Amino acid sequence: MAEGKQRSRKAPAIPEEAMQHLWHELEQLGDPALDIDKVARFCYVTHAGSPLCRLGYRGDKEIWDFAIYKYSTQKYSTTEFLFPHHGTIVDLVRRALSAYNLD
Repeated sequence: MAEGKQRSRKAPAIPEEAMQHLWHELEQLGDPALDIDKVARFCYVTHAGSPLCRLGYRGDKEIWDFAIYKYSTQKYSTTEFLFPHHGTIVDLVRRALSAYNLD
């Protein structure tokens, strides 16, 4: 590789259409305490300001990557055996809400 040039794998940006779909799906859950913060290809879902889960854009507005927030480690985890690694927005957020008895 030439000096001064670096190869980087840029995560896919979340297109506006996918963000609109995400908001629509969250609204379908009927919980006004849900909110999101978008950072690169991730949307961090909060409930009443507290971390809930992270959704990762995969290039498809229907299926997203999933990581639940673990308060014990204060990190997002993709290795919890009770949770899928990816799925639909509504299903993933419902699972996170249920895990924290917020449903």
